[in-house]
Amino acid sequence: MVSELIVVPYVLGREGVGMGAGPLALEAGAIEVLQPERVARIALSEPFTNETGACFDLNRQVAHAVAAARERDALPVILTGNCHTQQAVVAGLGVEELALVWLDCHADFHTPETTESGFFDGTALSMTVGDCWTGLCGTVAGFEPMPAERVVLAGVRDVEPLERRRLDTSDVIEFGPSETGRVGAMLPLAERTSLHIDLDVLDPAFGQANQYAVAPGISPSDLLDVVRAVVTRSKLAAVTLSAYDPAFDRSAGVREAALAALRLIA
Repeated sequence: MVSELIVVPYVLGREGVGMGAGPLALEAGAIEVLQPERVARIALSEPFTNETGACFDLNRQVAHAVAAARERDALPVILTGNCHTQQAVVAGLGVEELALVWLDCHADFHTPETTESGFFDGTALSMTVGDCWTGLCGTVAGFEPMPAERVVLAGVRDVEPLERRRLDTSDVIEFGPSETGRVGAMLPLAERTSLHIDLDVLDPAFGQANQYAVAPGISPSDLLDVVRAVVTRSKLAAVTLSAYDPAFDRSAGVREAALAALRLIA
C-alpha cells in the first residue's frame, strides 16, 4: 500500500518535548517499515502564543497534508503528540462513508464546560464529533463533524464522571479493554475507516506510553488484532499514532508495538 508519513512533533503546541518527542522517536522506524512515498514534517506557521491557537494552527496544516495524500491515492500515516490531531485527519479525509476507530486509555470526551483540569486534549473526541470548539474547528479546511454513531471507542477505562455522563448519552460505540475483540464485528457500515491509536491504550505492564497511562489496558497482541480486523473489514483511510512519550517507555515495548501495528498496513 502506498503511504505518506505526516510527522507532527508537538504536544499542546510545544515542539519536541514530552509526547511531542514521540513522533520524532518513531519516525525512523516508521520510514523503515512503511517506505513512504513522502514524509511531511508539520511545523507552526507562526511563533507560539497560546496552546489552543497553536493546536489549531497545526490542525489546519495536517488537514491539508491528509487531503493532499488522499488526492494522490496514498494512505496518510500520522505520527502526533496529541489526539486532537484526529479532528484534522477527519477534515482531510471527509466524513462521507467514513468510520472512526479510536483506541485510547481515555475517552477524550470532555468539553470546556465539563473539564475540571482544562486539559485541551481531553476534548479531542468531542471536537471531532462537533460537540465543542466549533468556531475554531470550522477554521480547519474540510471539517465536518464525524457522526457519533460511526465512532468506535475501544480500550477506554479512565473516564471522569461528567465525561462518563456525556459518553453514556452519546451514540459513540464503546468497548472496554476486555472487549476489544468485538471491534471488528461492530464496525459501523462505511466504505472507509480512520484508525486512531493513542498508544496509552496499552497496559503499562507491556510498556508505558506516557504519564497518563493506567491499568488495566490491552496487550500488544490485542492491539494487532484490532488493526487486522479494521484492515480486513474496511478500506483503511488513515492511521494515526499519538501520545507516545519515549521517556516513559524504558523497555521500548510501546515503540515495538507501534511499529508492529504499522507492519500490518505496510
